[in-house]
Order: sequence, then structure tokens, then C-alpha cells
Amino acid sequence: MLAKQEIIKELQKYTKQNDGETPSEKKFLENTGIGIMDRRKYWSNYGELVIEAGLTPNKFDKTKYSGEQLCVIFTEVIREIGKWPTRGILDVKHYNDSTFPESSTFYKKLGLTGDLAKNILKFIEDKEEYKDIFDICNSILEKYENTDELDEESTEKTTHGWVYLIKHGSRKEYRIGKTTDLLRRLGQNRIELPEKITPVHSIETADITGVETYWLNRFKAKEMNGDWFKLSKADVNEFKHWRKIV
Repeated sequence: MLAKQEIIKELQKYTKQNDGETPSEKKFLENTGIGIMDRRKYWSNYGELVIEAGLTPNKFDKTKYSGEQLCVIFTEVIREIGKWPTRGILDVKHYNDSTFPESSTFYKKLGLTGDLAKNILKFIEDKEEYKDIFDICNSILEKYENTDELDEESTEKTTHGWVYLIKHGSRKEYRIGKTTDLLRRLGQNRIELPEKITPVHSIETADITGVETYWLNRFKAKEMNGDWFKLSKADVNEFKHWRKIV
């Protein structure tokens, strides 16, 4: 297994040779001899490696996916978060991992949310191991039967606002939260907490619940108590890499 810094240097070197354009994970692995298990030893996805290397993730989804491939990917996301993913969650995953499809790719290929759920159900029919996915998809269809409004979002309400990260005192204690009024919420945090808070970064988004859920799950292993997390510099830089998701 290669050391972490060796992989980072290889990615930086290859990107420089590629006229500064960050390569896809497939291209990087094929042209450097680094294996997927080398990457997975240190990063859960390719996007994390790209960010830690100080590079810009590839925001363009040029990959052509089959309907079956998209169904597999979508069910993996459902399993990861334990519920139907919102557009915000899909967009964050794409930004952090250029090999993950853009949210619009799912909707264009598999249909809007109601039809998407039907296509996922058709894909997993007769597969006992997908029982948990089956229940979630059916709950989405039940909600859609009671509404005349269909769109590309999930049936969860989406709200425009900000997902923010603040630091408490001089310790490595950070809180992740969501709000529709950033200045007021930061002021409330200053009153609620005993030590000085430092606003670290905020992400403007049309889906504050979906984006907040992504980051809470992303740093779950580093959760201290309540909504406080013990984050490293790399974790904070990853969060700060996002500015707007609308």
C-alpha cells in the first residue's frame, strides 16, 4: 500500500501534467498505477482526495450512465442515509466525488421523483436483499398519490437558506446547523454558548435540510454530543470548499 502523501503527490503531479485539469478517478488510476484500494485506505471517496490535494473537483458530469447503473447508485445513497435523498444531498455527493452523477442525471434518465421511485422498485423487484429500499420507495409513492404537484425534488419540503459551520472557543469543537436567517442564527449562537463563537463558513442552498443532513452524516464518526463535532483541518477545508448549492 502506498503512503497517503505519496498518493496526494501523484495526483498533484498528474494534474500538473494534465494542464492543471483535475482528472477523473478512472483516468487517474489507469494512468498512475495506483489502485482503488490504495485510495480507499485513506479516503471514502475520490472527491476527498482531490480536496486534500488542494485541487478543484471536476464539476462536470460527462459520463453516460445506463438506467441500471443509476438505479444501483441511487439505492446505495438510500442505504447510506437511510431515507429518500433530496436533490441537495445528490448535488453535494457529486461535488465531493466527480464520479458520482449530477442530480439532474437521475431525473432525466429515470423520471421525476414519482417515476424514479417506480423505476427503483422495478429494478429491485424479487430481490430480497433490497427490502429496506422497497419500503422507502413505497412510502414515497404513497406521498405522491396524495399530491397533484410533481417536481424534481423529493417529497420533503425544500427551503432556501444556509448551512453553517461555527467554532466554539479555542477548542476543535464545531457545530453544523441550518437557518433561513444567517445573521440572526449566528447571533443566537453567541447568546446561547458560554465561550466565543467563530463563524467558519456558510453554504447557501435551496435545500438546507438535505445539505445539512449530508454533512451531519459525513462527520458522524466525529460527533461529540448533540450537534457538536471534533473536526480536523482537512474536515473544515472540505466544508469550506462549498459556497453555493442552488
